[in-house]
Amino acid sequence: MKSSLSRLILTPALTLALLAMCNTTFAQGTATGPFTSHIVDPGPIVFIGDPVNPIPIDLDPNGLPWFKSITDPNAVVTGPGLLSMVETIQNVGNEPWFDWHEHILPNAAGVTSSTWFSVKLSINGSPIGFVPTGLGTADLWLDTFSLPVLPGDILVIEKEVEVFPLTPGSSGPILRIQEYPTPEPASAALIGLGSIALLSKRRSAG
Repeated sequence: MKSSLSRLILTPALTLALLAMCNTTFAQGTATGPFTSHIVDPGPIVFIGDPVNPIPIDLDPNGLPWFKSITDPNAVVTGPGLLSMVETIQNVGNEPWFDWHEHILPNAAGVTSSTWFSVKLSINGSPIGFVPTGLGTADLWLDTFSLPVLPGDILVIEKEVEVFPLTPGSSGPILRIQEYPTPEPASAALIGLGSIALLSKRRSAG
């Protein structure tokens, strides 16, 4: 009786705890933790992947973010202004995504002066809705996709970032960014509930 009562109390508590953790436990990184380097083109614009060669990303809660370094060797960005970026990414994992997070890292001097300005998303060529948080800051959170990015889908992120170029004579990237997707919330919840069921079964067997 005492064991049954304990399970009745413990299981809902574990359920709530795991559901609360879904946005953190399942939002940590990518399988390969890739590091890629990109160059500003005339425009100024940066193309990262394309429909023929999208950047493969596989969500992994135990992995690292995707780190990107963007340089401007031809001084295309001549003054404070907007830099356009077009990223073409493919979900090569087994989990759908409903969120995408981006963070501009400090420069070599430890200063984070760049901020996100605007963003648009499309899946397999069709625009989707989402909720952006962090425009005007260095942290951009794109949440609540109107459609999930399913395994095999191609996600295109079109965005603008306000860039303050390096001072003349200095070297290094003008932007360093880390980013990663997160899974569809219901999938994360099911994983958590499955863990609870397994734990309860083991306790009953004991």
